[in-house]
Amino acid sequence: MKTIRYAVFTLITLCIAPFALADGHAGDLTLKPRQPETTMEITSIHFGEDRTSISAQGDMGAYGKVYASYALSYDATGNSGPVRASGRGFAEGQTASGYAHGVWHRDGQKVVMQIVVMMNDGSQNLEEIITDPMTNTMTIHTYALK
Repeated sequence: MKTIRYAVFTLITLCIAPFALADGHAGDLTLKPRQPETTMEITSIHFGEDRTSISAQGDMGAYGKVYASYALSYDATGNSGPVRASGRGFAEGQTASGYAHGVWHRDGQKVVMQIVVMMNDGSQNLEEIITDPMTNTMTIHTYALK
């Protein structure tokens, strides 16, 4: 009897689950920019056997003069993997700090990172960073998550 109840419960769950997932929650995610697109200058790139480290600096709007470091680990292909980052910003006597986790991938000669940044004031950002070693720049698009 328990087996029949379990089978009926499982069947009902499998039939109802797709409707619960398709209730309109799959719409587009719209994020607001936290600040205008910014550019940072790459100050160093260090290549290692299992990681590349990138340092950069630049003026980042409300965060002021920012210094950041990115640690890119490689997956099996060597063309993508996880990234960790940290940074400090200095503006008008205030200091901001943040750390981030995300992923990176190669796009031709450029490296594209998508990271979630947790700031010391409790705010959170989603950043897409396009790194171009040929121009020694990082173009950063920052969106507010929290």
